[in-house]
Amino acid sequence: MRPNKLKAGDEVVIISPSGRVNKEKIEIAAKQLEAWGLKVNFGTHAFSFFNKLAGKDEDRLSDLQQALDNPKIKAVFCSRGGYGLVRIIDKLDFSGFKKKPKWIVGFSDVTVLHNHIHTHTGIATLHAPMPNSYDTTPEVALTSLKEALFTENYQLPTSLSKEKIVGGNLAIVYSLLGTNSDIDTDGKVLFLEEIGEYAYNIDRMIHGLKKAGKFNKLKGLLVGQFSGTKEDDFGFTVQEIIENCTQEFDFPIIYDIPVGHVDDNRALVLGN
Repeated sequence: MRPNKLKAGDEVVIISPSGRVNKEKIEIAAKQLEAWGLKVNFGTHAFSFFNKLAGKDEDRLSDLQQALDNPKIKAVFCSRGGYGLVRIIDKLDFSGFKKKPKWIVGFSDVTVLHNHIHTHTGIATLHAPMPNSYDTTPEVALTSLKEALFTENYQLPTSLSKEKIVGGNLAIVYSLLGTNSDIDTDGKVLFLEEIGEYAYNIDRMIHGLKKAGKFNKLKGLLVGQFSGTKEDDFGFTVQEIIENCTQEFDFPIIYDIPVGHVDDNRALVLGN
């Protein structure tokens, strides 16, 4: 199920459920969203600081819960990734969200929220650029975000676009294995991206997904940007790692789609 498309005049909110943010960058992003005709609100603690986090757990939880519950809000923009959502995910109540679905927008640490929503509600979410980086996001990526929000049935064009896509950041998908936020990949396409990981650790996590049965009934694999991969002396590229782990399966694999921790990070609908 997809939330309704946005239209001019709709209210949206920017919240910070993970890492602390640069206020000036968020204000620049708000002007971009307003230029699209949206009315932008901010979470009470959107600019809070608590060590590396954007406020204490209870503050970030409160902002996210209010955003999920408020029927006037049509989209929730997570300001940035970093870390923090796993600390609050199990305290969220999605009953109001299920009655009035809205777009949840973000990536990286927001993979926790994407996966939990797909597992427990079946509502689609949007893996897309976040406000903390709009100032460096090229027009082509921002246009894809706008199209995803304002048009019906948008999906990043690939040969697997008509399938249901789940996934996100590899390290977070891996960290959620066996938890109540773990995703079901049976009959779906799995999307993965990553940043700054050692090649051997990518190998470990891909093997972990395989051992957990995530490839057994997969419809396909979308491989986004693995930016800043540290080759060290492991000796295998990301593509070689994936091919080695999936050689006995016959699902299609598409590499190098423009999604991930890069400036040109296109919008990708997940969960539907």
